[in-house]
Amino acid sequence: MNPIAIIAGFLLLASAGVACAQDTPAPASPPTENDGTDPTSPAKFAKVSFEHLDLALPDGLPGDNSNSLIFEYQQPFGHNAIKLKLPIVSVDALGNNDYALGDASVKLTHVLTVTKTHGIILNGEIVFDTASRPELGTGKTVIKPGITTAFFLKGGHIFAPAFVQSLSIAGDDNRADINSSTVDFYFVPKLANPKLYMTLDPAVTHDWKNDKTFLVTALTLGYKLGPMLGGRGQIFVKPSIGIGSNSPTGWGVSTGFQLLSF
Repeated sequence: MNPIAIIAGFLLLASAGVACAQDTPAPASPPTENDGTDPTSPAKFAKVSFEHLDLALPDGLPGDNSNSLIFEYQQPFGHNAIKLKLPIVSVDALGNNDYALGDASVKLTHVLTVTKTHGIILNGEIVFDTASRPELGTGKTVIKPGITTAFFLKGGHIFAPAFVQSLSIAGDDNRADINSSTVDFYFVPKLANPKLYMTLDPAVTHDWKNDKTFLVTALTLGYKLGPMLGGRGQIFVKPSIGIGSNSPTGWGVSTGFQLLSF
């Protein structure tokens, strides 16, 4: 199946949804503070996290996990936002588990439209081939165009399914090309305790090069620390699990701190 046709179809469906919905402007100011979970309202943040992943490596390769110290920064401007990501990675696969630079990325977000009932967001990400050692990255420069449609549900919940197409455009000819499609079913429940937030993030990916499909799902639970350092602090933990024999990861956990709106 042609991934370009999938992208076109997804864009067509999203556009049809906009045409059918009432074009009602969003409220001038949200009823609650921006905690970073609403994709239609990108927040300014600086984040540092540590991620452990149990890897599903091919037979014959030693080691079975990766550890990453990840630095992220996002800056909104108008209806847009740009996010920078810098991972420092250790993979115990080839006898060297020292930490070094992984594949850095830049992501641009554009909020196309927002009403009281829904919003549409366009994303474009470039993951650069910057890894210091082969096992720390894909060996490819990858582009990731995507689209998200967020639905604002009764009770303050948010359901925001997204589609992302990943395509390698340059890199080491000896490394495998990348061509995969991901459908992400992002959900944000409205919790009774205003100090807590949660996101549920199951994602189905089809790898067109190897004709494999797998599911990875993650649950984020965060706690709002309140005002600090000129912004608002949060801590979070994010366990994840890969389902199916084709999943590149078994289980994982990420924990970290972020400062918003500073």
